Amino acid sequence: MPHTSRKRTPHHQHKRLQVTDDSGWTHVTTSGKSARQVLRTTLPQESQSHPFLPAEAPSRLTQEELQQQLQRCRQRWEDSDTWKVVEETLRSWGMAVDDGIVCIGMGSPSGFLRGGWVDRRSVSMYQLAGLMSIVDWMRRTHPNVNVYAQDPVLNAHDKFLLLSLGINVLEHPDAFEKVSPATFLYCPGAEQTHLVQLLASNPAFLFGGPLEDIESETVRQFVKTKGSTRLPRFEDHEHAFWNMRLYYPADLAGNKSDRE
Repeated sequence: MPHTSRKRTPHHQHKRLQVTDDSGWTHVTTSGKSARQVLRTTLPQESQSHPFLPAEAPSRLTQEELQQQLQRCRQRWEDSDTWKVVEETLRSWGMAVDDGIVCIGMGSPSGFLRGGWVDRRSVSMYQLAGLMSIVDWMRRTHPNVNVYAQDPVLNAHDKFLLLSLGINVLEHPDAFEKVSPATFLYCPGAEQTHLVQLLASNPAFLFGGPLEDIESETVRQFVKTKGSTRLPRFEDHEHAFWNMRLYYPADLAGNKSDRE
């Protein structure tokens, strides 16, 4: 008996892609038309209405894996020209930060954001690597320096990791209240509205920015009293430290300077 042939419906196997837009956000999508459209769309309305939920970590993720990821990121970071410029700047201007280091808005190194639509884990992990390089540099001369971190998207995995690194995890607005003229403020991922609030406290050092194009009298006054060093592009993951500067008290150098 002859076999009858039926036209089979083609099965399209879509791969999950990570597409990075101009602002540094990485969107998780499938291949095909949606991948081409993702850069032209905004976040779904439902995601916009719940921006501050803890990030969703993969179910099988372990602390050992997170530590290994951090170690790899930190090795690449400390081998980079970007870190060398940061280290040189710290060495040149000193680190008088009696009130410690405050990290705001770093994001989640372990989890997906906004219902799984945004994967920013690698950006956050590199930013954590950058923070720890600064922390350990300072601990050489100030072994008891306090370090604080705050971000509403931090999940249980993130908090455990930060605590294991000697970082105190705070809830809003506690970290904002820690910022003072004797603070090193580390916020490469902070939003402009938060920066304006934070800079009103005039922290001694700031890793973040750039600030020069922000329309705010508070920010303008802060910039006037600081020197700054523009960081070279971090080739391994340019979006993690895109256009960052390290701001420091201008009087440490005797006059206000700006290194390009």
